[in-house]
Amino acid sequence: MTNWQIKIKEILPETKEYVPLKEHTTLGVGGPGEFFISAKSIEQLVQAIAAARKTGAPYRVIGNGSNIICSDKGFNGLIISNETSNLQIDEATGRVICDGGVALSRVILEAASHGLGGFEPLYGIPGTVGGAVVVNAGAHGVDVARYLQSSSVMVSSEKILNVKNDWFEFKYRESKLKHKHDSAPPVILNAIFQFQRRKKDDILIDIAKFKKERQQKQPIGFKTCGSIFKNPAGTDAAQGDEIAKTAGYLLDESGAKKFHSDGMHVAKIHANWIINTGTGSATDARKLIEKMRQSVEEKFQVTLVEEVEYVGDWDEIQEK
Repeated sequence: MTNWQIKIKEILPETKEYVPLKEHTTLGVGGPGEFFISAKSIEQLVQAIAAARKTGAPYRVIGNGSNIICSDKGFNGLIISNETSNLQIDEATGRVICDGGVALSRVILEAASHGLGGFEPLYGIPGTVGGAVVVNAGAHGVDVARYLQSSSVMVSSEKILNVKNDWFEFKYRESKLKHKHDSAPPVILNAIFQFQRRKKDDILIDIAKFKKERQQKQPIGFKTCGSIFKNPAGTDAAQGDEIAKTAGYLLDESGAKKFHSDGMHVAKIHANWIINTGTGSATDARKLIEKMRQSVEEKFQVTLVEEVEYVGDWDEIQEK
């Protein structure tokens, strides 16, 4: 064992070894995480991150494992599962304060119970607050950036910053943290959202509407990782003539719904989603995604860019 591996076990004795990452991702793929630890509180999360940084261990913090594809080789370092769950609502001010590990849908429902709305179009996105902030998650023209007031971010083993919205430099489906892919990336500890006061019944009606729409247009109930590509228009355009600017439309028109790679295939209901039939690997997913991208390039001369992120070590992917 290397020096950092020995020290990680000393500092974090509860750390598990060689945990299958396919059990912690919604697509159901991924080799072993060399070291794996669950953080149930902010204190445990900070301790794990600090230990990784002080020992020089490569690490990655994950939420519920959506929007990522883990390599079949796994991850050589420490995987920290953010399972923090504190959520507080200040009904008088409309502020919602929540840990990074809180599910986005839980935030939406609990805010609704207090007559606070804003994130209803995001209901059903299977991510956590931390991940949603990093990728500026959104749908139907609404994104996290619109309602995020501030956040606590751990940027070093001894430094936690309390930052305002503009610190993130939000853009369509990204923030400046999304591209921090070094061995010691910053981590969202908590977030404060400023929501709007609305009638509870109206909020619940909207939640039900967006839930139904997702059920009709997305492969719910299957092993997926969410949308694969960003819309090239840089917006959630999906109405009238604007629909031609969406990744789903371009992929559909390119024949992508017929594509498959061993245990992975493109969803029939939405061409920007892939499904793991149960036997698919991460390599199958990467090959299929590359085939999808090439099909759009050939037909429309548009290069689609992934919304999903890749974790771990990868061999060169060849089209299959």
